[in-house]
Amino acid sequence: MNREKKSFERQLKKSFVLIIMIPVLLLGTFILFSSFRYVQKERLVELNNRIDQNEIDLENRMEQSKKSLVYAVSNYTLQDFLEIDTGNFMKLNEASKNVSPLLYNTVLSNQYYRKLRIYTDKNYTMMDDLLRSSEEVQGEAWYAETGETDEIGWWFQGEELFITKRIRTSYPVKTLGVMKVDLDTDLFRESFGVLEKVPLYVRILDQNGTVYEYGNAEYAQTAGFVRTDPLGDSGWNIRYTVDKSYFHQEVAGLLLPMLIIAAVLCIVWISIRMISKVLLRDIVTLVQEVNEIQRGNLDVEIRESEIEDVDILARSLQSMMNRIKQLIRQVYVKEIERQHMELDLLQAKINPHFLYNNLSAINWLALDCGQDRIYEITTEMAAFYRTALNKGKNIDKLSVEIMNIRAYVRLLSIAHEESFDVEYQIDEKLLEYKIPIFILQPLVENAMEHGIDELRNRRGFLRISVYKADEKYMELSVYDNGMSLYEKTGGGVMPVTDYGYGTGNVHKRIQILCGEDCGLTISANETGTTAVVRLKEVRAVEMLSEKES
Repeated sequence: MNREKKSFERQLKKSFVLIIMIPVLLLGTFILFSSFRYVQKERLVELNNRIDQNEIDLENRMEQSKKSLVYAVSNYTLQDFLEIDTGNFMKLNEASKNVSPLLYNTVLSNQYYRKLRIYTDKNYTMMDDLLRSSEEVQGEAWYAETGETDEIGWWFQGEELFITKRIRTSYPVKTLGVMKVDLDTDLFRESFGVLEKVPLYVRILDQNGTVYEYGNAEYAQTAGFVRTDPLGDSGWNIRYTVDKSYFHQEVAGLLLPMLIIAAVLCIVWISIRMISKVLLRDIVTLVQEVNEIQRGNLDVEIRESEIEDVDILARSLQSMMNRIKQLIRQVYVKEIERQHMELDLLQAKINPHFLYNNLSAINWLALDCGQDRIYEITTEMAAFYRTALNKGKNIDKLSVEIMNIRAYVRLLSIAHEESFDVEYQIDEKLLEYKIPIFILQPLVENAMEHGIDELRNRRGFLRISVYKADEKYMELSVYDNGMSLYEKTGGGVMPVTDYGYGTGNVHKRIQILCGEDCGLTISANETGTTAVVRLKEVRAVEMLSEKES
């Protein structure tokens, strides 16, 4: 089973992640979570302490308001005044001189008292800003309830906040009226100073709804804390709703150590990468050189390393490469020699002198009989076989190859009754170049058999070109206007595996002699088929040329 291979650098990085980064991150996360829980707990304790302090302050303010009211209704001067018959104007007038200051001082003595009223069943003609008839409030619930109890009543109606208490004598028990004191809402607001910087929403509630509210009502939708307490003996409740951001305000301070840890990890990570690049630079270079060798470049120079182990590996690899190149050269030479032997064997089967003498005899007979066609055919055949046999040579000048292919094409033209046209595009500067013989003949034969011979509705066309591709390569090209290959494949480059015997032999010979970057390419499009041989002068070719010369 094949397993994915991992580089040393990747393994080093993985080890850092597993051994250092992950444990540190896990520990940091645990510390952050624990610290967050601790901060939340402390914030909750602090919040509850603030609320307790607020309620104590608020209840003290309410208690002061109650005491002032209790003192006023318990005053005997007031009670005696309320018991005087309203018909005794003189006595009332005299008593009012003491009552009026008492009531005004009651209002003035408490900062939260706004207005005081006493409601009785009597109709007074004096102090009408303080003494009112009970008929005005007879239908009010607060009046009825206050008259039935000795408890202080806390009330909120409309926009009015007030407290009430019954005025009565101790003995005999007798109700003289009801005192009502309007309160300033600052009584509540000033107590919330201790909660000023807390994102909260506070509601004081009675049986009918909200009496007073403080803070931002939107926090009711984003609550992270809710608390409801009774508000003294008023019968009201106070509800606190605190936004969840209150518990996160100090988390930013906890993130700083984590950011520092993250920064340190990043620095360590960068350091490891830099160190690994320095330490593994020679290894990476060696891997690149091996990959280049794998791609077929055997001329790669294996560089030395300052690291002893890597240097030993590099020198061993260089020695192995030298041996491989030596073996490859030996294989190339043997393959070339085998090709020589095959060609020599083929040429040996033909007696050149016997062939030339017979062609010459046929030539003279044809000329003597006036058979120009036969004369031309035998002349071109003699020229073709003279260059084809070539005294056993395997490599010759390009000019000889061109002479050979011209004779071959002329024979094909005669055989096909001049049914196709031929065009030659030869760079004469290249005629002295030495190339393997019999390169063009299989390509022309293939072009005729699979291209021009299959044309039905148009005249055949053949173009043979030789040109310099670049400074290193030259190319021999055979083009025909046949469409059979295009119709079969739909165009594009033909795979080497689909080459026939003749074209495959050309491709193989060129690669053996010139290298794997050379060879034969056959392609087709909507205009025809093109076979291109890419060549270069290599040592193998030079060696054989010297041998044959």
